[in-house]
Amino acid sequence: MEIKGQCSCGHVHYQLTKEPMFIHACHCSLCKQQTGSAFIAHAFIESTHFKLVSGSLRSVFGASGSGSPHEVDRCIECGTAIISYYKGQRAWGVVKVGTLDCPNKFPPSVHLHVKQKVSWINIPDDVLAFDEGYDLQAVWPKESYARLQKFF
Repeated sequence: MEIKGQCSCGHVHYQLTKEPMFIHACHCSLCKQQTGSAFIAHAFIESTHFKLVSGSLRSVFGASGSGSPHEVDRCIECGTAIISYYKGQRAWGVVKVGTLDCPNKFPPSVHLHVKQKVSWINIPDDVLAFDEGYDLQAVWPKESYARLQKFF
């Protein structure tokens, strides 16, 4: 399995060597401010399955909704956010779905912080939506949750 992605200027190319564990869309105010968009779609992936093919990334540190450290790796040329790491660790991260070459293949299974979403975004009725966060163990497929739990 090989899923490719890149930054907006083409300097950074990467690939995922395994399907993401899970995809969710966050509508919190921090994600909106940090991306300049209405929400962000995140693909959870083990760092061992994220391969930088070409280009260079620089880490930028910022706030997260949970209060834990948030590290974003961005293209050194155009600043496109590629992958983020939370809780001061780099064993797993969240790839920005919009940077994938095939983002339509990875729709979010869950929307969170919908209490803060902009009014002109409509969430399909068949997709889970939570006013704030959600219980990963209750929502994620068992196999995906087990992949993430290896790091805790």
